Amino acid sequence: MSSEEFIQTPATVTASVREVDTSKDSPEEHITIDSHQTERTIWPRFLSRLREAFTLDEESQPEAQEIVAMQARITGPRSLQPWDLRRLQRAIDGFPPRPVADFLLYVCIHRGTDIFFFFDQGKLLSQIDEFYNDVQSPLRTDAGFISLALAAFALGSQFTSLEKPEGSQNRSPSEDGDPCTIFHRQIRTLIPDLIEMPSLYSIQALYLVGVYLMPLSALNSSYVYLGLALRKALEFDLHQCTDDPSLTDRENETRHRTWWSIYALERITAVKLNRPRAIEPSIITVPLPKPCPPIDTEQKFDNLIQQAANARLAMVLDRAIEIGNCTTQRARMTLYNQAEADLKEWKRSLPSHFKVFKVHPKESSYRGIFHLYLNYYYAWIAMGKSYTVTVVRYYLRTRLGATSNLETNSDKPDESVYALSSACIRAARKMLHLFESIATTGNMTRFSFTDFQGCSIATIVTILAGIIERNSDYEALVEFGLSCLKKMSAGIVTAQIGVRFVEALQKIADEAVAKLYAAGQSPQPPLSVGTPATAADYNRWAQWLSRANHQPRGDSSSPPPRAEASSILQQDDSISPYDPVVERTNTWVPTQPLLTEPSLTATTSTEFSEAPLLQGFQTGEGLFPLAGFGDEQTFLMELTGMDVLDFSQM
Repeated sequence: MSSEEFIQTPATVTASVREVDTSKDSPEEHITIDSHQTERTIWPRFLSRLREAFTLDEESQPEAQEIVAMQARITGPRSLQPWDLRRLQRAIDGFPPRPVADFLLYVCIHRGTDIFFFFDQGKLLSQIDEFYNDVQSPLRTDAGFISLALAAFALGSQFTSLEKPEGSQNRSPSEDGDPCTIFHRQIRTLIPDLIEMPSLYSIQALYLVGVYLMPLSALNSSYVYLGLALRKALEFDLHQCTDDPSLTDRENETRHRTWWSIYALERITAVKLNRPRAIEPSIITVPLPKPCPPIDTEQKFDNLIQQAANARLAMVLDRAIEIGNCTTQRARMTLYNQAEADLKEWKRSLPSHFKVFKVHPKESSYRGIFHLYLNYYYAWIAMGKSYTVTVVRYYLRTRLGATSNLETNSDKPDESVYALSSACIRAARKMLHLFESIATTGNMTRFSFTDFQGCSIATIVTILAGIIERNSDYEALVEFGLSCLKKMSAGIVTAQIGVRFVEALQKIADEAVAKLYAAGQSPQPPLSVGTPATAADYNRWAQWLSRANHQPRGDSSSPPPRAEASSILQQDDSISPYDPVVERTNTWVPTQPLLTEPSLTATTSTEFSEAPLLQGFQTGEGLFPLAGFGDEQTFLMELTGMDVLDFSQM
């Protein structure tokens, strides 16, 4: 067997894991950016400064060196036990052939990276190359690296639909399920290692798993993984500046970007799930992401501007939602005016070309820019979330005679409540118009919690606003929002039930409008609202996935023979690739916005059946459970965004 044949499938080299023993390495050899030792080597400088503060003379400090040596022995890498090696071997067995790995990493970087920093792309790709080519590589005993690679494969798998060759009508073997559980199953066996090991890769791996799980279990598993990543980042002191001279500029900037990526996503997600703040922003001392040539020149997808913009937006959002704690009109208006100024300044700070309709839909930056604006509009919604319900509630009670005049006057919303509600409603409508851009360019994907939750909350706010006033495009906007939600929820039972939640709210709103009209309190009759990868790269991925999902899932999988790996690469395109959510368009006009009224008209398609929701659903890994644990109804409320509207006041 040639070396070239040997590296195609990493499962064939797992025996080498048993041959690598790190127990003989000295602790000092592991003091790198991937080890927490980088923070602990400040002891000599700390003691030196302490002597200086006490006006003592500088002298040799053997006590400091002794502390460093003792700590290195405590926190240094432990010897791998036989059961550790078996778990690592099973995880490596789950690695795809090299061409498939390259394709998934390409998709992860160009489609999944979005506005975040997952890892130093140049470094990881170099280590992937080492992993596949060097059978003696120590990376094969590094649970952090193995987990990070598997998480990157899993995240890339979620976006393979965006790389489906145009015009293909074939379906993927896992179109109705999650195409990446094959990788997630292996990562789960390594979670104890990730929690315990002092490694930057372990933090990044936990973070990537949290991102991967967001559309499947945002409330449960994903939120927990993001919390683990955040707390390990805090323990790793990523949130604080360090003057450790042993760290290079590249390593320092990697730490800074990793921190801001984790913090921003965790904070924004916590707001969307109505969860409390995890940490006080005042303890963060690291600077925002900034240019770093050693990293940037090797980045396959350079999204530095998006990273910094997202981090700044997270800080603005963190301050803006404090409006909900205000009890007086003056306090609310003061915070609202400040938040309004901050948000508008943030928007003005974006480069002039950062407009969805100015970016080609095929560009890797397209969805990232879309998400920046989506979160921008969400910030306005978050500020006025409960006040919209307050205004609608007051409107219904006064016009349907549900309260006395005395109660009506005492409960009347003040000017600040109306201002916040109006801003919330405007943002919701703009967000729905924003979604048309990804719907008409083939950039909508099932696996995006951000997309689904954003579209859901925008549709809900628009429905609520329609109780008070329904203009000419109300029906089209709501129908469009529901259509997008149905497409994004395909194959995800939890999301599909969430769509039914939104439809149930729509029916209640229609009933309220009908009641107002019957009572002569509405001038309008109720509107009836109806219910650079290549094609070959993609096909190799789809074919490998089909075969991999049919392999036995025992504790030890046999490596596929070389002949089988070769046949995967040589078969024609007849194997069905993954079907995207919507059809792509072949036209794009950069000088004109894509958000035009004609495409918002309600459709009469029978694409979505009115049959009972669970009819025809079968259990299995292809469909996702309602929730892993916790309260299912709470999860659905948070998935759709209903919880942030504070319906408890109704």
